[in-house]
Amino acid sequence: MGQPSPFSDAARTWAAVAHLAPLLGYFVLIGQILLPLAVLLWGPKDPLVQAHAKESLNGQISYTLYGLALWLLALTVVGLVLAVPLALGLVLLVLWNMVHGALAAGRGEAYAYRLILRLVP
Repeated sequence: MGQPSPFSDAARTWAAVAHLAPLLGYFVLIGQILLPLAVLLWGPKDPLVQAHAKESLNGQISYTLYGLALWLLALTVVGLVLAVPLALGLVLLVLWNMVHGALAAGRGEAYAYRLILRLVP
């Protein structure tokens, strides 16, 4: 394969958790944002963990805002006809980025979510 990652197994695990923890967080109102934030604030201060936690946090904030916008559009302008396919597309985008982010973290590589706002530098 390639060269071994210079990051420890623990750092790569924490970085992957930053991407996958929001899956559990979706069962709580804003848990999908709080879990990557918790990894960022209280997780290891390893550069890999911090970078992946910030990316996941930016993604979850962005996707939450997009979801709220879709919900408002469904209530007002486009109705359910367009909102349902758009919501399904958003769900697939979120899952795609979370899985690929976790896989990249496991390899010790950087990953950039698609179509997000970079609110946390």
